[in-house]
Amino acid sequence: MQPSDLTALALHAPGVGAVLAATWLLLFLPTARVIVWADAASYLRALPGPWLAPWLVGGAALIAFQLPWLALWVLGEGVRGAGIAGALTVVIALVARWRPRTGRPRAPAWHASGAALRGIYVRALRRRASDALVRGAGLAILAGLTAGLFVRNNQLGGVDAAVIGASVIAIVLVPATVGPAIALVEAHRQSAWLAASLGISRATRVTALVWALVLVQLAASAIAIATSAIVLREAAPVAWIAIASLVCAVAAALGNARVLLVAAQAPSVAARLAAGAVVVAAMTVLWLGLLGVAGLAAIVASALFALLTVRV
Repeated sequence: MQPSDLTALALHAPGVGAVLAATWLLLFLPTARVIVWADAASYLRALPGPWLAPWLVGGAALIAFQLPWLALWVLGEGVRGAGIAGALTVVIALVARWRPRTGRPRAPAWHASGAALRGIYVRALRRRASDALVRGAGLAILAGLTAGLFVRNNQLGGVDAAVIGASVIAIVLVPATVGPAIALVEAHRQSAWLAASLGISRATRVTALVWALVLVQLAASAIAIATSAIVLREAAPVAWIAIASLVCAVAAALGNARVLLVAAQAPSVAARLAAGAVVVAAMTVLWLGLLGVAGLAAIVASALFALLTVRV
């Protein structure tokens, strides 16, 4: 495919263009937010210097970090493509500039240690991983589209639809769940001293962490299943994909919890989480490919064994 093929398709098919623009917006928005707000360099505003310089540096950074997107449109449409990329850059900057209003802090009312830890993890996802959750939702939509197209174009049904659909969703959801997992591992590390001082058991901490990971995995899988249902428009294969994907989501959360517990104190925790998530997805595909739907039991058993035998 040449760049002009994709850009011409995006210009003549509004649906394709909207999906392409929304995908790039989701991918680039976290970077754009860092550039637009520049919180780490806010102290520089108090120093003497030209007021225009930060704006010029920010604008150059917005363009430089979009080189793949800019190259696509310039190679595909020339000057018109550069104008389209520039217009979308303005839209991305305006969206990145917006920040929701923060509510007044309130003292939470938690009546049990497990509920308190779950509340801490939910707040960590909402406050630290909002960009990762939005990006994960976009990737979950992509996972559902890909799985639905695999099943529909190969005319699969029943067990075959479950195996292929769940495998595709498990692979594409890896980058969708790593970002939220990084926020959870930070919350897990920072709450360790509080849990130790209050006498909260390790089992309670692990259970709360697994609960948060399962929540993220199930939410991403639900989005992917709903998207694949729109593509397939048939109840039977969607039901098979839904059952297999939800079971795989729970198993993936258990496997990722094992990786997170082992790598929680490592300086390269993000890389280890990404590598571990890839291994968990690969094991899912392996068991499904070898045993079919019966591999779901093997996937859950393997994940449980990995979690219960972890040594921190």
